[in-house]
Amino acid sequence: AVVSTQSTGDPYVRLKVGHNTYETFTHGGADKTPCWNKVYHCPLPNTHSVRTVSVEIFDEKALTEDQRIAYAKIAVPDSVFQGHTLDEWFPLSGKLGEGKEGSINLIISYTTMPMITLPYQRIHYPYMGAAPEHFTPPPPPEIKESDVTAIKDMFPEVDKEVIRTVLESKHGNLDSAVAAILDIMGSGDSNQRQN
Repeated sequence: AVVSTQSTGDPYVRLKVGHNTYETFTHGGADKTPCWNKVYHCPLPNTHSVRTVSVEIFDEKALTEDQRIAYAKIAVPDSVFQGHTLDEWFPLSGKLGEGKEGSINLIISYTTMPMITLPYQRIHYPYMGAAPEHFTPPPPPEIKESDVTAIKDMFPEVDKEVIRTVLESKHGNLDSAVAAILDIMGSGDSNQRQN
C-alpha cells in the first residue's frame, strides 16, 4: 500500500477483511507518502461472504494509545471475483472530512485455492482445538531463488517479496507467476491511462 495523507508521523495500516485483521509495519518518521509494499493473503469462505475491505491508518505513539488518522471502507467489485485485478487509489476520511484525508493505493485480486478434502469420519474431539493426528497439511511450495531473480530481472520495479508471494500463490510455477504479474502490471497501466 502507498498512502498520500495530510499527516506525518509513524504510520501503519490496519486492514480488516471479514473476521481477519492484518497490520503493516510502522513506517517510522514517514513523510506524507509512506509506502509499505506488503502482500496479504486473506482466506474467504466464499465469494459472497466478504464484499468490503476496511482500511485504517494509525500513527503509532510510544507513551499513549495509537491515534487513528485516516480510514476508508472499500467495496470489492464483482469483477475482482471474476478474476480481474483492482489497482486503484481510494480516498481516505478523517479529521478533515469525508474523503479529504488523502488516499491509499491498494491492489486487490481473488484466487481460488484448491480444497483439501478428507474422507468422512465421525470423530469426537474431547476439547476445542483438537485435530486428527493423521492429518498433515501439505508443505508450502519450494520457491527457487533463481526463479525470483529471473522474474525480478523481467520486472525490476516489483519488490522481491511480492514476486515470492506470487510464486507461492502459483505453487512455484514460473510461467503462471509471470502471467499473473503481467496481468497486475497491465491492470495498473490501463487504470493509469483512464485517469
